[in-house]
Amino acid sequence: MRKLRIGYWPLSASLRSAGDRRRLVFWAEARGHTIVTNLSQKVDVIVASENSDFNSNLFSQKKIPVIFDLVDAYLSPLNPTNDFVRGLTKKLSGQISGHVKPFSQHVRDFCLSSKAVLCSSIEQEEMIKPYNLNTHVILDSHDEIPFVDKSFEDLSLDNKNQILWEGQPATIRGVRLISLPLTRLSRSHDVHLNFVTDEKYFQFLNRYIQRTTLDVLKRDLCQINSFVNVIPWTQENLVATAQRCKIAMIPIDLSVPMQRLKPENRLLIMWRLGLPCLVSPSPAYTRVASKAGVNAVCENPDAWLENFRELLNNPSFAHDEILRGQNYLRENHTKSILLSKWDEAFESAMD
Repeated sequence: MRKLRIGYWPLSASLRSAGDRRRLVFWAEARGHTIVTNLSQKVDVIVASENSDFNSNLFSQKKIPVIFDLVDAYLSPLNPTNDFVRGLTKKLSGQISGHVKPFSQHVRDFCLSSKAVLCSSIEQEEMIKPYNLNTHVILDSHDEIPFVDKSFEDLSLDNKNQILWEGQPATIRGVRLISLPLTRLSRSHDVHLNFVTDEKYFQFLNRYIQRTTLDVLKRDLCQINSFVNVIPWTQENLVATAQRCKIAMIPIDLSVPMQRLKPENRLLIMWRLGLPCLVSPSPAYTRVASKAGVNAVCENPDAWLENFRELLNNPSFAHDEILRGQNYLRENHTKSILLSKWDEAFESAMD
């Protein structure tokens, strides 16, 4: 493919948000393409994100194909009221022009008009394909995270049993669903919970109702809130915290469609960091755990407690879980695989 000038409506002005740097920016830099955020300039193709004004005339330029990078499951809103309020708020804030309608309808219509749609999981692809058959599943690149070889001895150290949670605060309240097993675990083990995330966040649309992450966690984990530590997200902090931890956890609220349909990126990152990871039974986590052959999925609170204890008490089992996860990464999630998928998606839109 020739070198492209790619017009991009990004998630962040700096292009440093995870959804920018681990996706389009990763591919463009690896292949030598140029990203242009001023869409009025001459470009060969335009990539839209979920933060785009889908009704902008910039997406209607003749002979310039549009690719929609739809990372999250906005086609499956929480409920009709939430969906309409999101669309209305984006209209009132000036993010979206045109008529007021539920946000999922904006997303659906833009899928229909795009030359190609990118998403993050097989489950999301099934929802998008009725509106665009040229849909491509591409996970995030995790090359910025080191591939850690954690030894059996590291897992056998008789120190504090530290557990890692990592991610954006949007899904952090899933931890309240396992507060009871964590409380019971703390009675038999010296447990400390490390949350590598933003110290403050906005509850709605990344701009409304600011919350302090530690306060939210202390309320959700009231009986063990003295064992909770919030660490600002940086790559260095994540790696350093993972080195001190024995287990990672990703509990999510499966009643929220946006969370239930999240892809497996966070699980793959935990394996990359050399940690066994316990997860809620979302479609993506269940699918990947089965393929990797790991005992990661916790169907109920008792399973969470049992699996936490097994990983803490049995370093040999924990080490085997890590090796299985990392073998899965080597076979299914490499830089070359991701780059090829991006190549294929752009070729399909530029054809």
